[in-house]
Amino acid sequence: MPGGIEIDLFAESFGDDGEAVLLISGADAHCTRWTPALIDPLVDAGYRVVRFDNRDSGLSTKVPSDVGYTLADMAADAVSVLDDLSISEAHVIGRSMGGMVGQVLALENPNRVRSLTMLCSSPGLGDERLPPASDWLVDKMSERLFAPPPVSHAERVAWVVELDRLFAGPRYPFDEASARSAAEIEVERCWYPESGHGPAVGASPSRLDRLGGVTVSTLVVHGTADPVFPVDHALALAEGIPDASLWLVEGLGHEVPDACLKDLLPRLLEHLGS
Repeated sequence: MPGGIEIDLFAESFGDDGEAVLLISGADAHCTRWTPALIDPLVDAGYRVVRFDNRDSGLSTKVPSDVGYTLADMAADAVSVLDDLSISEAHVIGRSMGGMVGQVLALENPNRVRSLTMLCSSPGLGDERLPPASDWLVDKMSERLFAPPPVSHAERVAWVVELDRLFAGPRYPFDEASARSAAEIEVERCWYPESGHGPAVGASPSRLDRLGGVTVSTLVVHGTADPVFPVDHALALAEGIPDASLWLVEGLGHEVPDACLKDLLPRLLEHLGS
């Protein structure tokens, strides 16, 4: 581990001994963002579903700020989750940063990845060949960075809900109640805005020129209204990975709301079954 830090990861498993599905969360997101609306149908289809808190989030180990790490370290964490559960290989589903971790897994540990699904992800943050985040979002994130940090429980919940609202696209009405419920869970489990996820992504090399080395069956799902990773990021993933399937969702933002699962689940189950 970087700096000799021991990493203890919170993980939980749903379902019996079917093929495993490993869910990898995005930056700063707890594993609870993977909701029963996704997990239960996968379990009903015979899969064993595993979700876990990445290092520096939720109930997993918090890494000292002076200890740097990269997506490769986080991919090694994912492998350790599989090892601890005696899972030899898994279908990997990653959201945003989780999709980046999934790419590294598929490149460095292809024998552990049965298939790869990436939701609102990118092959390389900061790669000049790919467009940056929307200007308006960069301005809003700068405002949040320099605003006084939320202190009370209510302020922290509102801070998380506001971020979800910024990421949402116009396809589905923003579900205030669901966003607040997810935020309440995260604030109650562990409030930790100092994570090193952003620096880890920034310190990791672009994978744009390595995508041809991803040999597992891959599904790319991306919203046309994603303000974090414009659609060119999804096109690069789908074009770079041999035989990858691409589903562009008109009007979807940087989000995977439960409302989209009615359309996503049939595609996902077909992908996992292939």
